[in-house]
Amino acid sequence: REWQQSDRLANAVARINDDNRGRFVAEALRRQGLPPQFIYLAVQESNFRTDAIGPRTRYGIAKGMWQFIPSTAERYGLKTGPDKGTRRYDPHDDRFDFEQSTWAAADYLSFLFTTEAQASGLLVMSAYNWGEGNVARTLGRFSNDPSKYNFWRLIQSQMIPDETYGYVLRIYAAAVIGEDPALFGFDFDNPLKGL
Repeated sequence: REWQQSDRLANAVARINDDNRGRFVAEALRRQGLPPQFIYLAVQESNFRTDAIGPRTRYGIAKGMWQFIPSTAERYGLKTGPDKGTRRYDPHDDRFDFEQSTWAAADYLSFLFTTEAQASGLLVMSAYNWGEGNVARTLGRFSNDPSKYNFWRLIQSQMIPDETYGYVLRIYAAAVIGEDPALFGFDFDNPLKGL
């Protein structure tokens, strides 16, 4: 229902279909062994807008389609520009570069699968939003056995922020809608069909 209440998803899908951008993202994800449905993470982060700029946080300002904070961007080989501390577009900041930031996001998502988020796309999304350290510490309180880690236990812990809970469920819902948009009342085709 949340996605149905605005044109946000339809507009993001139009951007996915623009200039074969969806094909590029799907390929970058597949090269890392990831499902192409992680494209919806960029929809949630930025509405698939390369010029997106997030709010100021204690970790810096997230920028670009994948909303990298400066430290994560630099860890994955992206150069941050001289305006990294301002809420302005900076043509010298690689976070605004569609291709470079997409490769970096695929690398980062692949890394998250090696952490406590092992084999759980929902935990990977949680870690992308809340930080891998927060997810690891919280899951470690349950058990030392990673096979017992899952998103539902994280929710049951009541330690996950509401923002992260909603973030994961919105991405999951967008991926479900994307498989059969007409079933949910949307007037666009599956953006991943044939990719």
